[in-house]
Amino acid sequence: MKKVLLLCFLSSIVCCASANTGDKFIDALRNCSSFSDSGTININGIDAKSEKQMLGWQGDKCIYKESLNYNGNNIITACNFSRTQVNEIVSIADAYFMSLRSSGHQPDLSSLESIQNNPVSNIMSRYLQDSSVCTMSVSE
Repeated sequence: MKKVLLLCFLSSIVCCASANTGDKFIDALRNCSSFSDSGTININGIDAKSEKQMLGWQGDKCIYKESLNYNGNNIITACNFSRTQVNEIVSIADAYFMSLRSSGHQPDLSSLESIQNNPVSNIMSRYLQDSSVCTMSVSE
């Protein structure tokens, strides 16, 4: 299950790897403002299609939704982040991507193991496993 959870946020990490899209995604999260992005990534030789949406604040929660179609499975994730959680994710992402930019490197997305070592994946994995923050459904 942990690998499926990491796949759910993998496309957001890929999104954040490119300067323009990544900055827009992090800014949308920082402000919890409307944002959407879609694309295809390759995971272990299999194309995965991703659609992400930041829907804005609903009450005191920032609403994020992602759909990932991978290997015949459609994984839908919905997260309701508090302001504190948004700030934590943004802070970790800002530091991580600033470090990558200054070193000239890109995130290592070559394997699930390398993704598990990514600090953005670590924080998101924690929230994805917390059913009071994120829910996930998988259909074939």
